[in-house]
Amino acid sequence: MKNSDYMNYLALNQNILNKTFVIGGGPQSKNEKTPITASEGIRVFLNGVHVIPENSDIIKCYNIGTMTHPDAMMGMPGSSGDLNYQICITEKEYLVLVSLKLSEFSNGKSKPAIDLLGLVQKDSLPTHIEDHEDNYGFIAQEVLYCHFDSLFQFYDNVADLKDWDFDEDDALFQFVQTYFEKKKG
Repeated sequence: MKNSDYMNYLALNQNILNKTFVIGGGPQSKNEKTPITASEGIRVFLNGVHVIPENSDIIKCYNIGTMTHPDAMMGMPGSSGDLNYQICITEKEYLVLVSLKLSEFSNGKSKPAIDLLGLVQKDSLPTHIEDHEDNYGFIAQEVLYCHFDSLFQFYDNVADLKDWDFDEDDALFQFVQTYFEKKKG
């Protein structure tokens, strides 16, 4: 793996998924086995926090959106990075994937690092939420809210994200806005 590709991998695991690094052992997740119960009763397994259940092959994916993190590689000045989120569907799960590509200014040319952000098992969906394409956005939103608790822990509202960059047409931006509205309430 090229050094610049490795930096994307390191930043994704350490700063986005909040894994600790062990010398000679790579990124280490916490070993929590009980998923987070998000609103509406959706049970979310987060990479970096939970032991992730085995999952099936991806059938299809949908883009959620992209944002630019102003300090994606903490401790490295000017290390902004683009985060891209997708929801992917398998036979038995909903997977939210995240990729990170640090800016070429700070990291040079590189390939984005991609990993599982969170997982919801279809058979654990509350009875009032159907396994249907119309609900994919809602399920992705619930996984992202669990992630945002960590990613945005030092921010109180959307206005505080002045150094972040969003595509305001993406569903992701709408999820971020709604997250902060709920955080206030």
